[in-house]
Amino acid sequence: MKKKEFFQKSLMVIGFIGWSLSVFSQAYKIDRNKVFFDREPIPHADARSFVDLGFGYAKDRNNVYLEGRVLEFVDPATFRLKGRDDSHFHGHGDRHEHGKKHRGYYKTTFNVYYGDKKIDAMASSFKEIGDGYAKDSFSVFYFGKKIEGASASTFKILDDGYSKDAFNVFYYGTKVKDASASSFKVTGEGYAQDTYNAYYRGKKIE
Repeated sequence: MKKKEFFQKSLMVIGFIGWSLSVFSQAYKIDRNKVFFDREPIPHADARSFVDLGFGYAKDRNNVYLEGRVLEFVDPATFRLKGRDDSHFHGHGDRHEHGKKHRGYYKTTFNVYYGDKKIDAMASSFKEIGDGYAKDSFSVFYFGKKIEGASASTFKILDDGYSKDAFNVFYYGTKVKDASASSFKVTGEGYAQDTYNAYYRGKKIE
């Protein structure tokens, strides 16, 4: 092999390795109540309801994001990646797009994981219940995050990002303030109501 050809191929390999490492380093992070993608802050992202969906996608109560950018005119209440059964999001590549694997729950005899992180769940009673939700005998999880205050025994998934148990209502895993679980119902397009109030995307309409 000629020196020039060898040098060119070496540069290609080095460039590919550098590109691969940079792709793998890209990730969403939450630090001090701020959301970052690839170390760059995402303006106006809501850290409390923010969820990394995999494939470079994420969402919070207000927006859907792709690699840190807001996807205009996409409703987070209805946005879904293709189901976990085949781990594909059709129209945007396969499960290895951008060098990232689709995240999901996985359990062994004693432990439960979401992606590459161990979560505080009991493997013996852990089960997925759909749309990123899972639960064990005591706790409920949404895309790997424990939903604080949720009762596993009475928890149920509603529509448009809402869920509830016997006492509380949640929107994408975040408690909806002042909502009455006993009378709460989803009316569609991000709207919901109980006996006393109306809500839009998890926020009470004043």
